[in-house]
Amino acid sequence: SMISARQYIIIHHSLTEDSKTVSWQAIRRHHKDPNGRYKMRDIGYHFGIEMVNDEPEILVGRSLMWVHAAHCVEMGMNQRGIGICVVGNYDLVEPSPLLWIKLKELIHPLMDIFNIPTKNILGHREVGMMAGFDFRKGQYKTCPGRMFDMDRLRVEIDAERTVK
Repeated sequence: SMISARQYIIIHHSLTEDSKTVSWQAIRRHHKDPNGRYKMRDIGYHFGIEMVNDEPEILVGRSLMWVHAAHCVEMGMNQRGIGICVVGNYDLVEPSPLLWIKLKELIHPLMDIFNIPTKNILGHREVGMMAGFDFRKGQYKTCPGRMFDMDRLRVEIDAERTVK
């Protein structure tokens, strides 16, 4: 089934090298632009998280999680992964504590629905490593950013899941 095909959660940030977009709606326009690079039918991610008036908001991208996305071609992750984009540039700053908490609030139910283990929560750059591209050597994006600690995210999620 399409649901069992979702085995990963892939974390992104919005301000990657190819994009200066700073809001969910701007990203959506950028992805759908018929004259642009992507020409997609909708935003490439399943979900986004953005600070809106000092509050983190979860935003819906591709309307259904079992619709294939367009966020990470390596390792077939457009088919295998749920793409979450954290709006911001985390090469420059760490995600804010509020945003970090909201991201985990989104991830936990997705893990439950799709039976995804913690080890399958990956940053975009980690998928690149799986495919043989080393971001540390400039072969791949740093996404979701050099200041975005994926190991910390997985450790915290594991700890939260063992406390019921």
